[in-house]
Amino acid sequence: MKKLLVVLTVFALIFSFTACSKEQTPDTETTSAEQLAEEITEAAVNTEATESVQSDSSTVTSDTSEVSEILADPSEWTPDEIVEFYKNAASKSNPTAKSTQIMVLNKLIINDGDGALGFFIKILEPAIASVIEKNALDFDGITGGFSSLTASDAKSVKAYKSGEYTVVEMTMKNQTDGIHGKEYEGTVGHAITVLGDISRVLEQFPQFNVDVENANIAVNYVNASLKVKINKDGTIEKGTWKYTCDPDISHLEISGIMIDKAEAEIDYIITVGGGF
Repeated sequence: MKKLLVVLTVFALIFSFTACSKEQTPDTETTSAEQLAEEITEAAVNTEATESVQSDSSTVTSDTSEVSEILADPSEWTPDEIVEFYKNAASKSNPTAKSTQIMVLNKLIINDGDGALGFFIKILEPAIASVIEKNALDFDGITGGFSSLTASDAKSVKAYKSGEYTVVEMTMKNQTDGIHGKEYEGTVGHAITVLGDISRVLEQFPQFNVDVENANIAVNYVNASLKVKINKDGTIEKGTWKYTCDPDISHLEISGIMIDKAEAEIDYIITVGGGF
């Protein structure tokens, strides 16, 4: 899925350096990096063209739409009741809701910015950031493994009335995955989805010898939240789901080049109805 470009961003920058000869000038390096990033983006989009973008749309069996009839004021609902109300709204809105996903690269540091590799990364970062920001993904459905969502996944949960709408807001607990994560598992996976198995990304680059199994890779999902506006029919009319992805990579060897440390910070945002 296209959200794997979050990891591809980091690898693309590294690959662009290792793939170019030492005789090239910085200007040539920048051009090669931009071309590589565009090729990676195109490959990801083409892959998605043959696969439907799916969120976990398992049927939520409990009919908690009755909660709104029992308690007229959503601010009086318990966290469990709010979560069940949201899950039913998400299920009812799936797969007809129109969602848009965007990503924004805020930071990328390789080897603390020192040495030849760090120097080239500073040059290449704007090109990669530009490619990411101009590639939004539209898909049908509500994001997340919401059928598995529980109140314990959240730091805070609240609901309240806004005119004829019911607004639900949640702030999720942070989540950290290793190389072999799963898209719809964990506190953030349940609410928004996460990258999943990073090793799948590397299958797209058979020309590179990447030793991820002996590397230290942690993908941190922080500041995750969702805010949705649910109409009287019980469907999500507007919403925003977002988090910051903070991959932390060390001791990663790529075709004989050792990456001592790689850090990135990418904002991941999904909206329905233009966001809320």
